[in-house]
Amino acid sequence: MLTEVKAYSSWQSAPTLLLDDTGRVETDLIQVRNITGLDPVKASVNTTPFGSIDGSGYTGSSVLSRNIVLTLHPNPDWHNYTYESLRRLLYAYFMPKRPVRLVFYSDDINPVQIEGIVESAEVNPFTNDPEFVVSIVCPDPYFTALDPIVLTGQAVRPGGAVTTIDYTGNIDAGIYVKATRNADPAPASIGIQIGDPSISHFNVISDVTGTNKYFEMGSIRMQKFVQSIDMTSGVITNLLPKVQEGSSWPLLQPGENDFSVITDKGGQDWELTYYERFGGL
Repeated sequence: MLTEVKAYSSWQSAPTLLLDDTGRVETDLIQVRNITGLDPVKASVNTTPFGSIDGSGYTGSSVLSRNIVLTLHPNPDWHNYTYESLRRLLYAYFMPKRPVRLVFYSDDINPVQIEGIVESAEVNPFTNDPEFVVSIVCPDPYFTALDPIVLTGQAVRPGGAVTTIDYTGNIDAGIYVKATRNADPAPASIGIQIGDPSISHFNVISDVTGTNKYFEMGSIRMQKFVQSIDMTSGVITNLLPKVQEGSSWPLLQPGENDFSVITDKGGQDWELTYYERFGGL
């Protein structure tokens, strides 16, 4: 279950309001009464009706943006804070149109974060029990682990041993792979393999022709790239034109994944970095 939530303002001068870990809920200056929008976002399933037979054809689906709504209760101590001062403090974090980042802590998964835009911030000050209702629209609907997972190993030849990765997220995750040349001869091709190579594979003609170069690939959504870096000159060479036909971007799926970096020479060092992704909390 959720145990803690933190909000980070896009304003550098936003005041910090820390809650006492040893304190009681009744004494918290800002009380979180409710949070909605943490469940998996409803998918938009697209179909097209057939012209002369019953039923329809599936044409694709997508998950739209997430809408998180926070219900907050200002609880002044009347010494340092009043209702008005707490309301203005909340405005520094939840002013409409401003970006905000939320971090959620739980007792069963690692801390996760999500970024969004404040849609509205409504308050009912003329009442004995004021509340502050904040609506946040998150264009990327998935929660991402706060800290990355980094693994290292050595490249193998085709058919070599694999590294089993137990991916505990429930949404497919893109990866970042860095491969360095540590001995001659240089590899003529580099493959990033997850799962059965007969189903999907990713191969690229290598450009790691010198000891001062390294290869890197990223398959994160909206941030995909394949390139080599010359550590001496800093020149970056785009390798997308050298990706072999039929290749598909490697993604980690929930559960166990057989991962390997495959070259025609073997022995290159690799580093894998990924963030776990979640469709709901």
